[in-house]
Amino acid sequence: MDISGRVNGVIRGIALWTALGIVILGVVLAAIGFLIAGGYIWLSHRMDHAAAAASLGGGLLAVAVLIALIGGAVIRKSKKRYPSLLTEFSGSIGLAGRLVAMLIRRDPKKALILSIVAGALAEYITNDRKK
Repeated sequence: MDISGRVNGVIRGIALWTALGIVILGVVLAAIGFLIAGGYIWLSHRMDHAAAAASLGGGLLAVAVLIALIGGAVIRKSKKRYPSLLTEFSGSIGLAGRLVAMLIRRDPKKALILSIVAGALAEYITNDRKK
């Protein structure tokens, strides 16, 4: 299990999503500002410049949506896929089982001694009393 790799991946993903969110928030706030200014100017003066400001605000909103879609797709593609913890654990248990079976077939006496030592070690590690 590569815990440090998983943690690094999660931290990198959080940082990328945070940066993407800040950029999108900035573009959306600028778009809202242009829409408000454009609407105000258009309603007060009924001039072509105001309609241009309103269309610029709409264009900025469209750019924000495009940034969100493209940025999200890039981040999802760059994310490294890890197998599930259950898959890794079952693979480790399967390997341990095959090794134990091979050891028992080769030398049953050593397997018996190793199982006694492993049991004593497990009891010592999981014991509640600390010496």
